[in-house]
Amino acid sequence: MNDLHSFEYVSSVLATFRAGSPLKAARTLSCAPSTVYRAIDRLEKSLGALLFDRASTGWTPTEMGRRIIRLAETIEGEVAAIELYLLGLNRNFPGPLRISASDGLAEGYLAPVLAEFAVVTKDLTLELIVDNHFADVVRREADIAVRPHHRPGEGLVGRRAGKLAHALYGAAPLLDTQGMPASLSDLGRFKRCILSPDLDRHTSAAWWGDSVLGRGDISLIANTEMGLAAAIAAGAGIGVLPCFLGDALPRVTRIASIPVGSPVDIWLVTHSALRKNPVVRSLLQTLAAAMKRDAAKLSGAPS
Repeated sequence: MNDLHSFEYVSSVLATFRAGSPLKAARTLSCAPSTVYRAIDRLEKSLGALLFDRASTGWTPTEMGRRIIRLAETIEGEVAAIELYLLGLNRNFPGPLRISASDGLAEGYLAPVLAEFAVVTKDLTLELIVDNHFADVVRREADIAVRPHHRPGEGLVGRRAGKLAHALYGAAPLLDTQGMPASLSDLGRFKRCILSPDLDRHTSAAWWGDSVLGRGDISLIANTEMGLAAAIAAGAGIGVLPCFLGDALPRVTRIASIPVGSPVDIWLVTHSALRKNPVVRSLLQTLAAAMKRDAAKLSGAPS
């Protein structure tokens, strides 16, 4: 039973549950797969019970496995709470200060804003985390998260920093050849580029299913917004993009005749324990000021 006292072992069980297999868990833990397999094997032998049902489609936790997962989540949560408490008391930020956003926002908008902030705060390391599934701020996967449309959850605080609009786009040569679509029913003439369905929190993925399912053939499925933008620009088909991203693409045209919906709120989210930290507060203010300055671009207003 002494192996239960090793967080390395129980965290391997938790990571395997979240990732679906020890191989994928090893990538998230930045260790060799043999380390994860060995940790699970030692725990199973120590407890005298299997922790996972193994299958080619993935590893599913047994009842004993679920108990170990709950133990690991409790330890993880307590460690994160202590870290957040100490960081909240610290007038500096020992770093790195982690900012999470979708790849479209991270690469297409935030990077220059963060670069300016880094010049002013020379002793601080910023870590930009590209995460299309929304990093968990409570588990300290990020210290600040930029989340369009989604309000802060329990234990978190946030502020609305602006509006984010989406629109339908197509490459200019494609639209010149096939003509501008006039209505939803007219979209059946076009190939579609879509964002992966498992990114259904993103407007670029959700809109097709909610509004125009079955209209037009799918030519490409991308798991990143930047990949989707590149495919649309290359003429693979029409697709939904954030306006700040689509409007900046050369030889790409916004299909204004078919609205994608109202702009959504952009939330800047952090943990409640960090809201008074001067460095965190300063970056939140910088991000909010930049988004106020760029409100027209983010909200899709005509230039």
